[in-house]
Amino acid sequence: MQSTVMRHRTSRIYDRGDLLPQSTTGIWQVCQGWVQLNTYMAMGEERVLGWVGPSMWLGEGLTARHNHQMKALSRVMMTWYPLDEIERSPQLGYTFIQQKAKRLYQLEYLLSITAQKRSSDRLENLLRLLIREMGQPTADGVRLKARLTHQDLANAIGVNRVTVTRILGEFKRQNRLFLDASKHWLVMQPDARSLIAA
Repeated sequence: MQSTVMRHRTSRIYDRGDLLPQSTTGIWQVCQGWVQLNTYMAMGEERVLGWVGPSMWLGEGLTARHNHQMKALSRVMMTWYPLDEIERSPQLGYTFIQQKAKRLYQLEYLLSITAQKRSSDRLENLLRLLIREMGQPTADGVRLKARLTHQDLANAIGVNRVTVTRILGEFKRQNRLFLDASKHWLVMQPDARSLIAA
């Protein structure tokens, strides 16, 4: 049933690094891949608002920031839902509320991270959030499903890239994380597996 419905929907595919178009007439559901939501502050600094992965939604009503960008972190496939369909369907309306709550959780967590004084604490707590949001258990550790650059991590916690690179170097020396062959982070924290969302 669902596959039949999906065949009749508008879908789009974007490559890593592409900026996704914004719309005020509907919602995109991510079917494959990861998208990073960015915004720009008054002084021009880029900040991360969160991440959207498979089964999550993007679009009208899911962020209050008008000057935000949606950047594909990988190859992304999305499916379109018109707003009037969401408004008519109790099931889609309920899903919309759930998606709004998930976005709010990410934003609150990111806000609490930037309130911490030490940059290393900020980065450690960001990794905990990322494990929960996009962690995949492997034999070598918990792998983050999206490829995140040092700059992406810096923009998420409000520090410069050089600081993040230095702290990541320390974490690597402590065998707490490393990059795998496909340049995805593998996190080795003892409690990492317990943080993954069910």
